[in-house]
Amino acid sequence: MPKPPPALDRKPWPMKWIVLAIVACLVPYTWLTLAYRKEGPAYEPYQDNKDRAQVMRLLDAGFRRVELSLDRLVDPSMPLAASAETQAIEGGLPPLLSEVLIDKPPVPSSFALVDAPAQSLAGAPYVLLLTAQQPDHSERPAVSTLYLRGQEAVFIVGYDALPGDLQARDLTARLRLTVPPNTLEPGTYQGTLIGALESRRWTFDIH
Repeated sequence: MPKPPPALDRKPWPMKWIVLAIVACLVPYTWLTLAYRKEGPAYEPYQDNKDRAQVMRLLDAGFRRVELSLDRLVDPSMPLAASAETQAIEGGLPPLLSEVLIDKPPVPSSFALVDAPAQSLAGAPYVLLLTAQQPDHSERPAVSTLYLRGQEAVFIVGYDALPGDLQARDLTARLRLTVPPNTLEPGTYQGTLIGALESRRWTFDIH
């Protein structure tokens, strides 16, 4: 009875069967991945770490950050019934907030109009109407943030770059900022709306 050939002398599988086996595994794997993959932003460790560091720096300095609703208005709004008197001051972030923020947001150059309530209720939204001068035709107002520290309320409108070669027709933007209800506790606040060249400041009461 002849001896079986050594293992090293055995003929390898034909390549076509190997390719078919790979394809047979890849097809169901790809289908399962696409069918059950969770939608969501990709994990960005650098950005996540920077965001956490930013939160810690704000908390250590006594600031609370609140994201506001920002609406772009086509037509001028009716003036508020009881508006606070606003004062033009030097532009730029307050020194402490400037030190705390890792990335300084691009802000409007100045404001042609700021209409802010002199009084409001704690359980009601606090709404500001403003006309901002955009810094550049290639940018648009995108987000609004409130930084609270004690009785100091700093309002910031941030800009994003327009996609591609798009350009804004007008450097003037009519905006409405809305602070969510129950954000501001009862008391007297000093509000500051930040502009790069000129900011606006006013005092308002929350009951």
